[in-house]
Amino acid sequence: MSIKIDLTASDVDKQMEVLKHFPDLAEKHYRPVVKRDVDALRARIQPEIPIRSGKAASTFGSKVTGRAFSLKGQVGWYDSGDPWYINVVEHGAVAHDINVKPKQASVLAWNGNFSMGHRISHPGFSARGFMAAGYSAMQPVIENDLAMANERIIADLAAI
Repeated sequence: MSIKIDLTASDVDKQMEVLKHFPDLAEKHYRPVVKRDVDALRARIQPEIPIRSGKAASTFGSKVTGRAFSLKGQVGWYDSGDPWYINVVEHGAVAHDINVKPKQASVLAWNGNFSMGHRISHPGFSARGFMAAGYSAMQPVIENDLAMANERIIADLAAI
């Protein structure tokens, strides 16, 4: 003789059936919001990118990847060929020394004389913070949009 307890109660079965729809509902409600907010964040930050050569501005981008629970929006420099120095521009640099290695004596290195190696004292510079400022300005909008998407998902789940 045994007593069996399982999760086959009709209410539990109904809840499990409703949860099967959650990835589709997340895609339906989250993707448009994330796409719109990522585009708005890119538009907010892009005019503030410091321009010297134009490389950072020309490689700045945004994208939305993943599906349902793994949906992710990115704004900035995320590809392997993107400039590394923009991170230093964003966060600043403390004063530091740069040691330049001696050049090899070759025809290609000849410019009247050869460098025997030297040190450069870099004075450092303040953080520009253009990425942080852009996100800070957009954060309330992004959080509100995601909260509204949550509410729409809950409403759709309740209707199933």
